[in-house]
Amino acid sequence: MHNRSRPRRTVTSMRNVGTRCSGPGPASLAFPPDPNDARRSRPVPARTLTQYLLDVGGDDRRGGCAPILSAVAVSVKVTAAMISRGALVVGGEDAPPPPDRVVNVRLRRLATRELLARTASLPSLAAVSVAGSQTIHQVCETGRYLLAYEAMHGMANLADNLPIGSAFSILARTHGPGPCTAAEFLQPGRLQVAAGIALYGPRTTLVLTTGEGVDGFVLDRDVGNFVLVHPGLRIPAESRVFAINATEAPFWPPPVKRYVEECLRGAEGPLGHDFSMRWNASALVGAYRVLTRGGLFLAPATTRPQGWLAPLLYTADPLAMLAEQAGGSATTGSQLVLDVQPDDLGARVPLFLGGTAEVDRLAGYVLEHAQGHDREFSHPLFHNRTLFAD
Repeated sequence: MHNRSRPRRTVTSMRNVGTRCSGPGPASLAFPPDPNDARRSRPVPARTLTQYLLDVGGDDRRGGCAPILSAVAVSVKVTAAMISRGALVVGGEDAPPPPDRVVNVRLRRLATRELLARTASLPSLAAVSVAGSQTIHQVCETGRYLLAYEAMHGMANLADNLPIGSAFSILARTHGPGPCTAAEFLQPGRLQVAAGIALYGPRTTLVLTTGEGVDGFVLDRDVGNFVLVHPGLRIPAESRVFAINATEAPFWPPPVKRYVEECLRGAEGPLGHDFSMRWNASALVGAYRVLTRGGLFLAPATTRPQGWLAPLLYTADPLAMLAEQAGGSATTGSQLVLDVQPDDLGARVPLFLGGTAEVDRLAGYVLEHAQGHDREFSHPLFHNRTLFAD
């Protein structure tokens, strides 16, 4: 008997949608496309800030602030472009580089001017107050809202090519139609309708809340719009990171010294685990890290006159609203930031912002110290001496 060679049969993969199998059988055997495959491969369209604000605009309570948020976002985009040019904004390409101070002042002036120009014709906005100025910029006498704005937070970081930011707060007007006064801005942060921050760094980030959670956007320069990348931000419940300016350690109040030293003791200390310390001289950057990674940001009052405190209306209140809306907390040490009644446009407060458990622990240390119940913290390595000078 002779073995006849049988023709080889070629079969393409049956996993491929719509392919044919050659060989015995029907001349044209095809598989219908699986709709689930199409859904899995189809990219989910990114939600832009424009779409987000359309939803806000449909809300009776928040609708009037949507055009204000849009104007702020446009101002942030223009400001980001100016910051990316740095000293070129002042001197041009062929001019000698100006001093950093000159660049910073010029950029802040341009950013403020841009914000005022974008909001100048909004019928829902009554007035704008800018950090560092007692001037109230009138917009529309029948407007329902007020805007407090900090154009350039952490300007000193520009010299080192580090992120800086902007912060804003939207309040409902307390008086009827007519020219707006500074007194109308002096409201506790609990009455904010919306708030947010913008960070200018490797990417331009906008984080905002309208009282229903916190959402984070990144500027897509290709399309010229902000795209939602962090919906429903929540501060992680546990984190082993804290941010504080360690160069001011000798001037910290005792409760802050106690908190920091307990963190520095690490796994052998009362907290039972190691901590990392961060600092970049910006409350906005520190707050953003807390929102996305957890931890605690500390800016305490110090015993030296030149110590930094957070501007209440322009920095502390917006950050506190973001923190609480993201499931965290913000306190001055003795009072929730959002409950503080400002007595002046330039009011400043200490700021402790982070997860609720850590903020409450620090606030407890402050209370114990005020009541005289706390004890001087001691490190066994140094016997009864602390790591920091009194």
